[in-house]
Amino acid sequence: MAEATTTRPGYTNPQRQRVLRRVAWINGGMDGQYVYVLRCVRAGCGFEYGEEGIRVHQRRCPRCDDGAPGLPVPDEAPTLFG
Repeated sequence: MAEATTTRPGYTNPQRQRVLRRVAWINGGMDGQYVYVLRCVRAGCGFEYGEEGIRVHQRRCPRCDDGAPGLPVPDEAPTLFG
């Protein structure tokens, strides 16, 4: 299956929520949906939270734009090089 443009790192939706990265696990809430880390790029916010890929395009910030609570975001997994 091809990756959607709305889940590529750097994509910013109309509500100014930017995709940072995909988390290394699939959420149990919706079959086959990876969780992505989003950051609100509205002035003065910068809040980061998780969301399933299918909802990235319509997401609003939970902190400054009355969006639904985000999914928990685990720390980045350690890599071999640091």
